[in-house]
Amino acid sequence: MRRWTTRARSGASCRAGPAGLGATVLATTVLATTVLATTVLATTVLATTVLGSPPAGARSAPVDVGTAPGLRPPDVAALERAGAFGSHPVRLLLVGDSIALTLGMGLSVDARARYGVEVADHATMGCDLDPRSWIYVAGQAAPATQGCAAWRALWPFVVAAQRPQVVALGLGRWEAADHFFDGRWAHVGQPSWDQHLVGELDEAVSILHSFGARVVLFTMPYVDPTNRQRDGRPWPEDEPARIRDYNAVVRQVAQAHAGVVSVIDLNSMLSHHGVYAASIGGVAVRTQDGIHISVAGGELLRRQILPAVGRIGMEDEAAAGSAA
Repeated sequence: MRRWTTRARSGASCRAGPAGLGATVLATTVLATTVLATTVLATTVLATTVLGSPPAGARSAPVDVGTAPGLRPPDVAALERAGAFGSHPVRLLLVGDSIALTLGMGLSVDARARYGVEVADHATMGCDLDPRSWIYVAGQAAPATQGCAAWRALWPFVVAAQRPQVVALGLGRWEAADHFFDGRWAHVGQPSWDQHLVGELDEAVSILHSFGARVVLFTMPYVDPTNRQRDGRPWPEDEPARIRDYNAVVRQVAQAHAGVVSVIDLNSMLSHHGVYAASIGGVAVRTQDGIHISVAGGELLRRQILPAVGRIGMEDEAAAGSAA
């Protein structure tokens, strides 16, 4: 049997457009190695300085006892037959932004032993698919974040090195911001930017699927940053409508790649009756910044995400076995 194979608002804007949108990034093997090392460092820094503590009064996720929550008996049987709890786990590669990065911290806890899934977290802080553009966030224009400055060159290296069965991509934090595009400010929900974003996500899917891995697209969860406008309203990029518009693009891309791409609705998992929730069932699922996912939150989400990832991986394995 084959083991895990891989193969701004519309119209004119009062904001002045940036004169230059940055220099072209020269992607090399050396850069790829550097960025991979930086990811590890960023994870440590994020956990110790950026995230802070969970909201006061919320408890940690309960310790799982017995059969892992969310795994159905047929799932367990299929994973056991494949040796997923031992030397042949379903290999999950996680890429994307800092929300995906922090999600991976909790998902990784005992993932192989409890769910038969090995999580390789290669998401990064400040991952914008348009690193050469300018963005408008918190009322100010600035160069785009550079966490994924060479994603077109780096991700093929990561996929080739990890040879995952499933690759999960989590984005949206920066894609929901205004970008200076085609001579004006544009944002998700506007046809020109949506079309551009669909093209980029299509390209990302092609890269992540290049060695045969199935691709999962996470929806972006609602955020509630402490940084707000003077009147107390959230900045436009933090509004739920922007996030819903981004998630609609995610679903559009998934539909266009049926059979290769699945959607895991992280937003609904982290929402309470369709709105932002800092805690779920007494578990602090978000950090104090109102953006990132706590380790306890990631652990809680294992019961929903990892069984789905395992089934996606096992479906691919079953298809390969029947074709052999």
